[in-house]
Amino acid sequence: MNLRNSLSLTGALISASVVLAPMGSAAPTPGDPGVSKDMAAPLTEYVMERDGKSQAQAERYLAVKDDKQETLQTLEKRGVGVDGAWFEGTQLVVGVPRTDAAQVRAAGLRPETASSQSELDSLAEKVLEHAGKDSAHVLTVGANLPDGVVDVRLAEDAPRGLRHRLDAMDKVSVSTGEALTTQADVVPGRIMDLSPGTNCSLGYPGRLSNGDNVLLTAGHCVEGLPAILDGNGTHIGEGVHTRFHSGSSSVDMGLMDIDSEDTGVPQVDSRGHSGYYGVKGMSKNAIGSEICKAGNTTGWTCGEITAYNKTVNYGGTVVSGLAEASVCTEGGDSGGAYIGVGNLAQGMTSGGPVGANCGWNQGHNAGSYSFFQPVVDAANYYGVTIDTVS
Repeated sequence: MNLRNSLSLTGALISASVVLAPMGSAAPTPGDPGVSKDMAAPLTEYVMERDGKSQAQAERYLAVKDDKQETLQTLEKRGVGVDGAWFEGTQLVVGVPRTDAAQVRAAGLRPETASSQSELDSLAEKVLEHAGKDSAHVLTVGANLPDGVVDVRLAEDAPRGLRHRLDAMDKVSVSTGEALTTQADVVPGRIMDLSPGTNCSLGYPGRLSNGDNVLLTAGHCVEGLPAILDGNGTHIGEGVHTRFHSGSSSVDMGLMDIDSEDTGVPQVDSRGHSGYYGVKGMSKNAIGSEICKAGNTTGWTCGEITAYNKTVNYGGTVVSGLAEASVCTEGGDSGGAYIGVGNLAQGMTSGGPVGANCGWNQGHNAGSYSFFQPVVDAANYYGVTIDTVS
């Protein structure tokens, strides 16, 4: 399927998000001076700024959402057929079949039986089929679960007939997106120089079942399986696999093998904004959950998760399975770590719109939107258990 060249691959770039240190060297820990002691969670300050809450109020608000997210995970483990979830304030709404509605309600969550992620994902596929030869004018397409529709962004020069055809489809919402082109900045940086010639960001470190030290990153960062150096030019690993293939239908996940003398440190660096945050696990937090990312170009920017299973285009490479967030990114942020409520790893920066102007360390004030590769999907695909703090 050929979509219009529309979104920036904010990568082949760097963001120094999760720390990588030589084996045996001193690395940041929650007790170190570089780690914020009064901000127990990475999203506390964001909620304080966004909502005008005190620190105590923000912490209570996030604790409520964290508790409900944990309740949802418990229900899934019990076999409840969860098919999408989203927050309305602090109320967690869960898409489920009618047979599971009572169990969801008894757990203090709100069941929704009329709208589901899988239903909207199927409709998104039909939108692309319906666009046919005009699909080059489709910028992005994917589920808007809270509204129960599929959102479609069309280029400004899209044929009027295409807009009319898509407008006529039930549960499809059509808007016009920015005129976008692909972009790849080369930004020197601290962590992950690719040899030859470009830079990218470390994602989340972990281990394979055989104990091998590896790192999950954006697939386009390791296309070509490059040697990987740190900012000082020291070899720290090799790209060993990618599902991103330029010009082909792709998934933006990849794997780096970490050299045996080095070790991944599961702490997200907020780029001088508010310290380091220990990773306590991984999750696909519900839509509407707060989320922040670290990036080399824009630093610490925050927003909310807005969608899963989005299909986007990077210069003729159609990438599926991405999540969308109202988090600002620019060229240079690719691979940066997204961390969410509960200090849970969410994903790695994949891309975003060209022309975004995020500033530096602007939190939620940056605006715009971006796409990330969910870390859960990448870890499951590669059989990686991500490293966490104790």
